[in-house]
Amino acid sequence: RVLGATLDSRAVRAGDLYAALPGARVHGADFAAAAVAAGAACVLTDPAGAGRAAAAGAPVLVTPDPRAVLGDLAARVHRTGVHAPPGRAPVLLGVTGTNGKTTTAYLLEGALSALGRTTGLVGTVETRVAGEVVASTRTTPEAPDLHALLGRMERAGVEVAALEVSSHALVLHRVDGVVLDVAAFTNLSQDHLDFHDGMEDYFAAKASLFTPERSRRGVVVVDDAWGERLAREARVPVTTVTTRPGARPGEDADWVALDPQVESTGTGFVLAGPEGARLPLRAPLPGAFNVANTALAAVVLLEAAPLLPGATTPDALAAGLARAGG
Repeated sequence: RVLGATLDSRAVRAGDLYAALPGARVHGADFAAAAVAAGAACVLTDPAGAGRAAAAGAPVLVTPDPRAVLGDLAARVHRTGVHAPPGRAPVLLGVTGTNGKTTTAYLLEGALSALGRTTGLVGTVETRVAGEVVASTRTTPEAPDLHALLGRMERAGVEVAALEVSSHALVLHRVDGVVLDVAAFTNLSQDHLDFHDGMEDYFAAKASLFTPERSRRGVVVVDDAWGERLAREARVPVTTVTTRPGARPGEDADWVALDPQVESTGTGFVLAGPEGARLPLRAPLPGAFNVANTALAAVVLLEAAPLLPGATTPDALAAGLARAGG
């Protein structure tokens, strides 16, 4: 039985699947012998690496695009994501966009932690499992590492986790095998165009998170044209939120941040929504841009309410965000 999976031959442990992927300078198959010597049970690679992998002496799985199958394999190995037993996986809240991913993820995790939930966080600055900081090298880990982390969260009793999801991760299949309960979009502006072939390609990468293969529902900030387009084109149910001055709830967006108060100690506003809802909210984060981040986090938590009983009532939501440190 395969016990784990890794792309790093130096991290192989007995029983692991070693994914020998093509790289910019070298091919992972060059290290297959070292991986097998360390105890790899089998090697996953592409046709270009098949010969070198076979020479290492372990069973070899060959596929044209190993990355495209690695996420599902890792989910099977760790019994996480789409292969998690019913009722055991943490609720997963993911955030993508050019700016605001880190802050929004911190707000989600911080608010729920402040309300007594056992939480996880996967992000650029820090990764946490039930309050314990763990090593992190990327905004979104490679698929084997992400599924190992989700398995660790499940064993630690994590109820809900917030994940930053980068465009690189979406294109490189790092989140394959994971279906988010709620996916959130902050905004889109010119960035990472050394990796993406223009803004359309960049948008397509972000939009791929809002498909049934990767999320169950979405929350989209529609302060820019990209957000408006995503809300129209998303292939999952979407709830919209805006901070645009003069916007009207139910017409310009489902939820609107009204009367923003930006101070050195934090940001406050009234979140107005369906059926006349009015939620006074405040977060200890200065800066006008944090109105959008806080409003997005609030609506994500409201959308996750059926999965987190008691944690996202209006009063609990306001209390949690007020105590969250972004």
